[in-house]
Amino acid sequence: MTRYRLAAMIDGPLVRQVGKRGSTGGASFLSALSVAADEVPFDETDLYGFLHFRIDTAFTAQKRSNWFGGRFYNALVGQSATYVPLSRTHLRQALSCLGLQAPEKVVVQGRYELRLDYALKAYEELALRVNAEPN
Repeated sequence: MTRYRLAAMIDGPLVRQVGKRGSTGGASFLSALSVAADEVPFDETDLYGFLHFRIDTAFTAQKRSNWFGGRFYNALVGQSATYVPLSRTHLRQALSCLGLQAPEKVVVQGRYELRLDYALKAYEELALRVNAEPN
C-alpha cells in the first residue's frame, strides 16, 4: 500500500508520496475488515475524538524526539512529530471542516499524513461544532 504525506502549498495541501507498503499475498479477512473500517465516515463527535487521539500521539512523538532514543523509537514505530496519519475518508472529513477539498490524487485505500497544523485547525473547528450541539 502506498503512503502519502500532505504538505502545504499556497493554494492548499499537496499530496506527496512518502513510502510504499506492499503485500505479497492476499489480504486476510481481518485485514480486509480493518481497511473497510477505515473507510466508514465518522460523525463530528467521533471525528473530534479520533483527531484528539491522533494529535495527542503526534505531541507525544514531539516530546520523545528531544533525545536520540526517542527519535529512534519514532522512526522504528513510524510515528511522526509533525504529521497525523489518516485514511482517505477521514482526511476528506478533516479538510472539509476547514473548507478545503482533498486533492484529486487521494485514492480509496491510500494512507495519508496531514500536517499537524492543519489537523489542529480541523480539531479546533470540530470543537466549536461539537460543543455547540445540544446534548
